[in-house]
Amino acid sequence: MTGISDKTISELRILRACIKLLRVPEGITQALVSLARIGNFEIRMFRDHHAISGAGPLFWLELFDHSASASVDSFSCNEIEDAVVIFDNFVLQAADLNAASGSGGTDS
Repeated sequence: MTGISDKTISELRILRACIKLLRVPEGITQALVSLARIGNFEIRMFRDHHAISGAGPLFWLELFDHSASASVDSFSCNEIEDAVVIFDNFVLQAADLNAASGSGGTDS
């Protein structure tokens, strides 16, 4: 047991993704980083050109269904603390949806 809480692990995962997004060159209008994959579902973080200009949210979190090639849910975030709550909710939602669809297996 490492003594690191699930909340801390989620915060570190989100902070690492933020750093990756910040490293995307300015000419790129949309950047995307995968946070976790649970069966057919993926939790993604992305930013668009509005975040670069300061006119929009810092970044977005999205729950994406690869079997349907569609977004299931998304949420705009301006604070890491908000993103942790949303990320954890998306993990639970993806696990439930994955179980309901009969798909097994989880990855992170």
